[in-house]
Amino acid sequence: MNKHPSFRSAAIWVVICQLTAGAWAASAPGQTDAQEAVWHSFKERFLRDDGRVVDDANGGVSHSEGQGYGLILAEANHDQESFDRIWKWTDAHLRRRSDRLFAWRWKPGFFGAQVDQNNATDGDLLIAWGLCRAASTWQNPAFRDASAEIASGIRQKLIRASKFGPVLLPGTEGFEKPEGLIVNLSYWVFPAFRALAKVDPAVEWPMLEQSGLKLIGVARFSPFDLPPDWLLIGKDSVDIADGFEPVYGYNATRIPLYLAWAGIEPARYYSAFRQIGRLAGNAQPPARVFLPAGNFGEEAALPGMRAIYELIEGPGDLHPAALHPPYRNPNATEPYFSVSLGLLANCAGEEAGAPRP
Repeated sequence: MNKHPSFRSAAIWVVICQLTAGAWAASAPGQTDAQEAVWHSFKERFLRDDGRVVDDANGGVSHSEGQGYGLILAEANHDQESFDRIWKWTDAHLRRRSDRLFAWRWKPGFFGAQVDQNNATDGDLLIAWGLCRAASTWQNPAFRDASAEIASGIRQKLIRASKFGPVLLPGTEGFEKPEGLIVNLSYWVFPAFRALAKVDPAVEWPMLEQSGLKLIGVARFSPFDLPPDWLLIGKDSVDIADGFEPVYGYNATRIPLYLAWAGIEPARYYSAFRQIGRLAGNAQPPARVFLPAGNFGEEAALPGMRAIYELIEGPGDLHPAALHPPYRNPNATEPYFSVSLGLLANCAGEEAGAPRP
């Protein structure tokens, strides 16, 4: 599996996160209607009747990650009907019966539909976390059991030892090399670790949080001290992984999103990301920075990426996004990935430090 930037979805989330407990009552007049309109727009563009979340910029494929995002968004929007459809399709079409994890990519019209049987660990984590949230919201023990089963599968199949502590393989196949382990730090979904520890009590979850923070601290390349999308953990050092584009880009931009969502506040974790978000002044920051030299790619950061940079800006360590959502103007032409990031950034701002459940 070579999971590179996929431009993933459109208008979802000015809504979703303010649907956390108590947010309906606190919303300003008319705000609930606006939120419902955004969620409705997302469903119209990206959610098929059967529950499949579509990546419109990649030939209409679906990813386990996108299904996980859909579950989280539906739960946060208190849309149980959509949640049930998304979970039913995910379980029926992506589930790997051998280990209860999920194939990472599904292509319409492809024989067997699962283009790649390998899993993507971030997709597994997001699906498990979405189920965990739904179990709490709708008091559904079946969702809790399914979440615990996936969490257990992740621990059994995808955790390896390193000098930094336990680390996550990005998938079951292809990431253990003679020179070391290849990891993707944007797969450290910190708020999911904390939630899954409640349904699958195990020491690995808090240990993964600590290993992720250690790696974010040492995986610093270029004059901007940025982590790469794909990192090699060798016996004595870390380096940019061979065989992948040597960039900080569409993957690694999610690292500060998940840090903020978990309420991890020391400024040292955000300094490099804040720096790149500020570099272009009033213009758009770059979508990619080539490592180790630090040259900018030609593409500008997508609106959803810029929303993450805005999320982590502000007078404190975390932006007060509940008062000033970082993603405010989704539009009908924005690709799936950008809108997903923007709406998730709003959710992180609402839930920072106390993500549901």
